[in-house]
Amino acid sequence: MCAWPWRQVTSPDMAVHWRAPSPQQCQRYNAPMEKVFRDPVHNLMRFDMDRDRLALQLLDTAEVQRMRHIRQMGVSDFIFPGATHSRFSHLLGVAHLMSRILERMELLRKEAPLAHIALSLDEHRELLLAAALLHDIGHFPYSHLLEDVIGEDHEAWSVRLILDAGSDVHQALSQRDPGYPEQVARILQRSYKPSYAVKLISSQLDVDRMDYLLRDSLYTGVGYGKFDLDWLLHSLRIVEVDGDYEVAIDASKGLQVAESYVLARHYMYQQVYHHKTERAAGALLLRLFQRAALLLRQGRLLDTPEPVQTLLLAAQALDRDSFLQLNDVLLGYSIWLWTQSRDAIVADLSKRFLQRRVFKTLPITPARYGELKASLEAAVRDQGFDPDYYLVLDDAVDSPYTDPYWGDGSREASEHIYVVDGQGGLSDLSEKSPLIQALRDRSIGIQRLCFPQELRAAVEARIAA
Repeated sequence: MCAWPWRQVTSPDMAVHWRAPSPQQCQRYNAPMEKVFRDPVHNLMRFDMDRDRLALQLLDTAEVQRMRHIRQMGVSDFIFPGATHSRFSHLLGVAHLMSRILERMELLRKEAPLAHIALSLDEHRELLLAAALLHDIGHFPYSHLLEDVIGEDHEAWSVRLILDAGSDVHQALSQRDPGYPEQVARILQRSYKPSYAVKLISSQLDVDRMDYLLRDSLYTGVGYGKFDLDWLLHSLRIVEVDGDYEVAIDASKGLQVAESYVLARHYMYQQVYHHKTERAAGALLLRLFQRAALLLRQGRLLDTPEPVQTLLLAAQALDRDSFLQLNDVLLGYSIWLWTQSRDAIVADLSKRFLQRRVFKTLPITPARYGELKASLEAAVRDQGFDPDYYLVLDDAVDSPYTDPYWGDGSREASEHIYVVDGQGGLSDLSEKSPLIQALRDRSIGIQRLCFPQELRAAVEARIAA
């Protein structure tokens, strides 16, 4: 029954009539309430206040709100001034894309082979949106940079927070269903069945990658990461593979857009994520954290906030409350404090970072660096610098299309980008596309030597000798 009220109208002969609401008015009036976010990438991102209640509750948790204060691209704004967007906006975008995929699959429920799959998707909707929102909540400040210093993985921390009975996200999930924390954790650990739940979140064809390519491309101002998102989503299918369900691309519709999507990621790595200045800034920051950790172990960096001390000395010992305090603001404040340190190296590296006096770079092969290492280190010392902190060989490696992604076979979900033909036959994308075949299992590396500007002449002289 339509709840839209009837209206009195007066005809030209002054007779009074009652006008029934149109079907369109009934539909609008009876439509569920929505929470709408404006986004520069996806425009309007809508979440149903009833159907998506769990996702909206998760948005208000301390673990998700923390992501407002961690930049998506680390130090990329050193090169691309607009790249200051947060991981919070990325999480919203990922959840929005998951919702769009679920809506797309609902439209396919009338196709006989997909009817039971559509029902399965309905059953997993809450879990999929929850996993989309929570997949990055374990990220450390400055994106991935700190993981190499502390030996901790952000994905493991995401799972740890979800399984922590005292966390806001755990309580929101378990109040909805006591089994949800464990199930979301298994999705992020890539061991959940059906496999499409894993593949849509973390694979070579996932909503995480779709969003960050478009988002990072927009905020950096480059065009490399763009692809036809609408057509890619339109081309997606869920198919049955050996009793399991997988994500696939419709061969008749989506082969070219799948190629574009893979190449977009490849170009973004080559031109943005592995930009020489970003890698040099990251190398400087890593050496700064390594020096700070050494001084902390020696008891010589006393002004550092407690959560940062624990992060650099024993990240495994971080409790939930200390972890939630870690963000770009606190770490940036710590670096500002270190500019006043009595240790000349940590003070100098901190000032260089805050003033954007990042290292310079020169391309060099690892073999050539091995030949010249002793000579280069001697030249650095002659200039009054410690080569352990002011001479860094950076190796930026990208695998544009890797199969299998995890390599060791210990994960249940495969890493194929499947292509399905009109008869239901499945192939890997690289088998259908010569372009992707050329990139398959290739590792593309860029090696650079990073050092302060003051050392350029000495380093160039040694390399040219």
